[in-house]
Amino acid sequence: MLQLDIALQAAFSKALQAIKHKDTHRQEILANWIQTWSSYLDHEDTFSPNRLVPYKRGMIIHVNMGFNLGSETGGTRYAVVIENNNNPKNNTLVVIPLSSMSDGKTKDDLHRSEVFLGKVIPGSNVESYAKVLQIRAISKLRIIKPKRKSDGVIRVDAPKLDEIDQKIIECFVKKS
Repeated sequence: MLQLDIALQAAFSKALQAIKHKDTHRQEILANWIQTWSSYLDHEDTFSPNRLVPYKRGMIIHVNMGFNLGSETGGTRYAVVIENNNNPKNNTLVVIPLSSMSDGKTKDDLHRSEVFLGKVIPGSNVESYAKVLQIRAISKLRIIKPKRKSDGVIRVDAPKLDEIDQKIIECFVKKS
């Protein structure tokens, strides 16, 4: 146990030094993420995914993707469930993160791997797009909403899901 404590202290010390060299904004984001991640660790053993709503393909969920490196998509954001037939007892879910169109950006400005979705988030006038190259499996612990049926469900319509499917094929399947 002492060796583990020493190894953890060394790792945290090295991480703290790396964090100190970042700007204040990134330091705050990382500190917040460490608190959230610690909470996830505390609840991981007692987490029961079958208490959540069943997540179906095309549902838009609000999720905390955490603090990531470089251009990896992170933070609290919406994502579209892309997985077919997710088992409610499964702890993970495959999603594609969404992003908001920045001021002045049009769908013509999107990367060839991105899919324009339009105004899909209720109560928001911001248009969104799916970042297909950022597809990933997440723990259901990361889901903020919906967790219960009363949270409401947002869905991507079938034609947009078809566009996402086509982009997945273009980006990840070798053409013969």
